[in-house]
Amino acid sequence: MALKKALYYGAIALAVLLAVSVVVSVVSAILSLAWAIVSGIVSLAVFVGVVYVLYKAGTWLFGGDDASRSAGDSLGRSRSSSASSADTATESRQDRLRRQYVEGQIGEAEFERRIASELETDERDDIDRELDSIDRDIERER
Repeated sequence: MALKKALYYGAIALAVLLAVSVVVSVVSAILSLAWAIVSGIVSLAVFVGVVYVLYKAGTWLFGGDDASRSAGDSLGRSRSSSASSADTATESRQDRLRRQYVEGQIGEAEFERRIASELETDERDDIDRELDSIDRDIERER
């Protein structure tokens, strides 16, 4: 009977050892997967950071940011150079009005009235330029 008890306890010990071994293996696999994911994310973040720094250094060295911005702004526009200078003058007036409003020099109603006046003047200028252009085309055809 003592031998039977020893074999019984030995079988239980072997089963516990096997179960602990399986649990340790599963936990190890999960930790390995988690470590692989974390290290992949960190590597990707470092790579993106390096690419961003290189891009910024390149645009700083070669001045590409300003050139691409001005080229991108002019795409799709068919205005003359005098029209673009009028745009910058209008923008500066609108910027000045915004600054005065933010600083509290003019109220909201006054700001809205002046901005509406600026936009209305802008539209009239564009219409007048278009009519002048049409008149010139008609004169050329005659």
